[in-house]
Amino acid sequence: MADSNCNSCVFFVDHQIMGQCRRFPLFQNRHKTEWCGEHKAKVVVSMTITEQAVTVTETEPKKRGRPPKEFTPMLEVKL
Repeated sequence: MADSNCNSCVFFVDHQIMGQCRRFPLFQNRHKTEWCGEHKAKVVVSMTITEQAVTVTETEPKKRGRPPKEFTPMLEVKL
């Protein structure tokens, strides 16, 4: 493993010149070219993005509040 140094380790956080090894709770400053023997390679994930057609339909916005009461006319009383 020619590339098994701190820079390619999953536990290493790079801060420009020096970085931190987060393998154990005591974070230690390390240079990215060092190696400790407990190297664990970073996982490289590749993703592809595809375009999909989306149909948008306009709908009337929902009215806020309580719906109005239905009006029922009272019966006319003849005298």
